[in-house]
Amino acid sequence: MKRDLDWVILRPSVVLGRPAFGASALFRGLAALPLLPRMPGTGLLQVVQLDDVVSTVLILLGKESPSRLTLELAGPEALTMSDVVARYREWLGWGRAREFVLPRWVAAMLYRSGDLAGLLGWRPPMRTNAAREIARGATGALESWKLATGIQPSSLASALAANPPTVQERWFAGLYFVKPAIFLVLPFFWIATGIISLTTGWRSGVELLLNTAFEPLAGPAVVAGALADMVVGAMIAWRPASRLGLWGAIAVSFFYAIAGSILRPDLWNEPLGPLMKILPILVLHFCALAILEER
Repeated sequence: MKRDLDWVILRPSVVLGRPAFGASALFRGLAALPLLPRMPGTGLLQVVQLDDVVSTVLILLGKESPSRLTLELAGPEALTMSDVVARYREWLGWGRAREFVLPRWVAAMLYRSGDLAGLLGWRPPMRTNAAREIARGATGALESWKLATGIQPSSLASALAANPPTVQERWFAGLYFVKPAIFLVLPFFWIATGIISLTTGWRSGVELLLNTAFEPLAGPAVVAGALADMVVGAMIAWRPASRLGLWGAIAVSFFYAIAGSILRPDLWNEPLGPLMKILPILVLHFCALAILEER
């Protein structure tokens, strides 16, 4: 602001739009929950539409546009988070969800979990910084914005009504919180399997290879399998390597299925289905690959 430039500062509220990312994705996911958790100490939100923000930028890029001004981009109505979620539920064709207030310690744990996921390269919207933003709220005075650009900000209800939902919208909403569960369970499954193979399950692992062609190498084979399990689990957990880790897990699963079929075909007929369980595990990894990308 102190420089001799034709500057314009835009201060948008929570931006929502047709693309499902960030807050737009979060509210869709919350709308799919049958029980809606309410974070303690949340402020009001004047959510603004992405299309209105884009239109504002295009206007202010014009040669005759005003400059050296600061505009707050906020929607025309102040809503609670529950109100925003209710608008999305109505848009998706669902009734209002039952609500409950999360204890503060549970909410704090979720925010910290989001911070940890961020360190692993993921982009969760729920972090400790988001907690401060939610508590502060996101409101603004929009008269200066309307006067400078002539834009009439759209309400959330009208913006949603202009874009009727499709089946993929409902699929996305339903999968939103399933995705972090998948990427929590899969690394845990692979890493825990490797640790068990090297500790309490060592004897069982070696006994599986007795009386087979691999009997002389039973110990090293169990160690190699355990290390492979832990490596693919760690790769799935780290976002930059998660795709490679998923493909690695699929390859390892196929190897276990083929090797088991050759060395111990009787395991296909076991009551607990040690080889049969590989099939749903494979399907889950392909599902994880399908929903891996965020934008």
